[in-house]
Amino acid sequence: MEHINVKNNDIEKVLNEINEDFPDATGSTFFVAQYTDKFDVGIWNKDIIKNVNKLLELRVFDKNKEWKLFRSDIGKDFNYRFQGEEDNKGEGVDYFDEVQLLDIDTSRSKKAPGVMYTTVGGSYNLPKDVADLDRAAIRIRHYFGVDSESGQAFIRDYRLVDFESADKRDYSKNLKGGNNEL
Repeated sequence: MEHINVKNNDIEKVLNEINEDFPDATGSTFFVAQYTDKFDVGIWNKDIIKNVNKLLELRVFDKNKEWKLFRSDIGKDFNYRFQGEEDNKGEGVDYFDEVQLLDIDTSRSKKAPGVMYTTVGGSYNLPKDVADLDRAAIRIRHYFGVDSESGQAFIRDYRLVDFESADKRDYSKNLKGGNNEL
């Protein structure tokens, strides 16, 4: 997962590479864009990014790969990286998947299809139909690294994988420890 500097901040070149990698972007190719003044989520198409002046991070992904374009602040150079499943087939590549529930006020969101309202009043688009809005989630794949000096494992990078319905779990059963009576 090498981060590559974007020469002369030529974002168009990187966006063209992304579009070549997702030539027939469909309903299963998503993007998440973080700007200085907004957050945008949706189904990817080659014309989605119109102005990069306030763009801080862009992730374009499907179940098999992700492009990440990022910078730390306005006026700084962009970097990018490509992460695909084929890059992680080798020995010693460890990862785990996390399913994070999305913040959705289901009573308000059911009234406006496609627009999700958060419990604190913000809104965003959910680019995929999820059967159970109470369990709407995003799957994130975390990749491990190991510190060469201490041998301590750490999360060296992550990529977005997909939107889905998270499984319901009953955390009150099969607890380990001294008191299982909740």
